[in-house]
Amino acid sequence: MEEIVAPDFGESVFEASVGQWFKRSGEIVDVGEPIVELHTDKAVQEINAVKSGVIGAILKDVDDVVRPGDALCEFDPEASTAVVAEQEPSRETDEVTEPETQDIEEVAVEAPEPEPQQEDNGFVEINVGPFVETTPEPPAEIEEQEAPRPPVTEATSEPAVEPPKEPVTSAPVDPQIARLRESEDDKPTRRERLSRRRLTIARRMAEVQAEAVMTTTYNEVDMHEIIRIRRDFGGQFLETHGVKLGFMSFFVKAVLTGLNAFPILNSELDGNELVYKEFYDIGIAVASEDGLVVPVVRDADKKSFADIENEIRGFAEKARAGTFSLADLVGGTFTITNGGVFGSMMSTPILNPPQVGILGMHNIVDRPVVVDGKIDIRPMMYLAVTYDHRVVEGAHAVQFLSRVKGALEAAELLMLAN
Repeated sequence: MEEIVAPDFGESVFEASVGQWFKRSGEIVDVGEPIVELHTDKAVQEINAVKSGVIGAILKDVDDVVRPGDALCEFDPEASTAVVAEQEPSRETDEVTEPETQDIEEVAVEAPEPEPQQEDNGFVEINVGPFVETTPEPPAEIEEQEAPRPPVTEATSEPAVEPPKEPVTSAPVDPQIARLRESEDDKPTRRERLSRRRLTIARRMAEVQAEAVMTTTYNEVDMHEIIRIRRDFGGQFLETHGVKLGFMSFFVKAVLTGLNAFPILNSELDGNELVYKEFYDIGIAVASEDGLVVPVVRDADKKSFADIENEIRGFAEKARAGTFSLADLVGGTFTITNGGVFGSMMSTPILNPPQVGILGMHNIVDRPVVVDGKIDIRPMMYLAVTYDHRVVEGAHAVQFLSRVKGALEAAELLMLAN
């Protein structure tokens, strides 16, 4: 008998929860068939059979948390179809007898309930039938029969006297609150169970809040130069590269400028050690039907503006189709998230662990600013960088964001340098 174990989920993904089982104990599975579905905070992953066989004991239930290498179920690759066929009648028998047991339990529940004093003494649970059919004894006699003997202390050899138990009473409810609750009882509501992936995300976010010391610093950037470049050269860029020139490629390149100057923001904390990443895998937060996902542009420092725009276009297509794989989402050394596409003017982004930095983009709004001593209307965007203050000094984070701002406002030089 073998075991099917949880796979390695990739860098920065350390656990998953069991979503659903496609096979039950005793069922045959063929090569390539899905056996179980696992949910991480990044994606849903199916575990498929690499050989034919029979599923043995299920070792992890739905919603159980599993880590790489944890046994999910037993698996017998040598079991024959004939052996399975012999086991099927017993399973059918189990399925037939199960409703009968359930009916018996339901009858027991629907039977007339005894007096509260008798129920407290356990008679309903021990002997439901005779107690229901016959006239119960007076409560006083039952209490006398069932009352436990008080313990005897060694010091006095006399029964220890326990204080009488006070009846449990609920705290009084304010009449005004009670009336408000009653008025809400008639209003329509709808309950929807959170998906397992959303529950996993919620748990991971709570862990980040509890472990990291997240602090955010803000700045603003004049987007005039980037908008001019896109207006003047966007058509030529599309004709040459087959993809539109967006905003995100500028931000990826500007972030790389900041990370080169302050590499601590491209690191992660591993126990008592700080691991500096000497490569640049930039995560781009993308909205999908299942929630926010963060696909990664690998080796972004080695890619052109057109390369980055092509990858981001691919991310958008996968988000619409729901075809992200775990390989698209794991890892990343720094993340960029753009709340501006939804109209956000200012926000505090949350770290994507184990990263120690994340940049938040926001909407572009025309505002009056002072340019060369004169008031001018400019397209402005607020920027926010959240960082883990356990390892990143505030001065470094502020200078990093200032370096990003400077690179964006000199976008023509940024393109020439790449």
